[in-house]
Amino acid sequence: MTDPRHEQELAELAALYALGALGDEGQREFSRLLETASASTREEVSSFEHVAQEMAFSGPAIAPPASLKDRLMARIAQEPQEPADATGFTFVRSKGLAWQELAPGLSMKVLFHNAAAARTTMLLRLAPGGTLIGHRHPQLEELYVLEGSCICAGEFLQVGDYHRAEAGTVHPVTSSEEGCLALVMTSSKNEPIR
Repeated sequence: MTDPRHEQELAELAALYALGALGDEGQREFSRLLETASASTREEVSSFEHVAQEMAFSGPAIAPPASLKDRLMARIAQEPQEPADATGFTFVRSKGLAWQELAPGLSMKVLFHNAAAARTTMLLRLAPGGTLIGHRHPQLEELYVLEGSCICAGEFLQVGDYHRAEAGTVHPVTSSEEGCLALVMTSSKNEPIR
């Protein structure tokens, strides 16, 4: 038998969960609790997720401002870098880093940035329905899918898939229907394509 208090707690948080507004740990905890929820509660959450996805696509597409790249690069440059210790090893605790929103449905955690080489390693998160604008690569770019899935350069990528884009290539818009978390190693001088 399902505990009504448990079901009531899930019902109260369902809309926030569908919007991705519970924070990383809250989202994971809700997902775990949802596994033991009643079918009606799971259906209600699914309904909220459908509405949230419809809301994401209900407005007109707006091209990002030309200044977005400059602002993004300035934010990356401000990220404190963990200096290598005497052993030559560097450790970054992702849990201690805040997600930075780049655009609605798109956020990142910078793990490493080398301004001199114009190289950045980051966790990139696409919310369900999120997109990453098209861009040109002055250097090699690598992407490894950790969670979820995305459409990248016209190919469906899912957990464990790897993609490399050579210098000089152009990525069209990358999108994710269900949401995606990827490790990305790229140039901080990528050029947005409008």
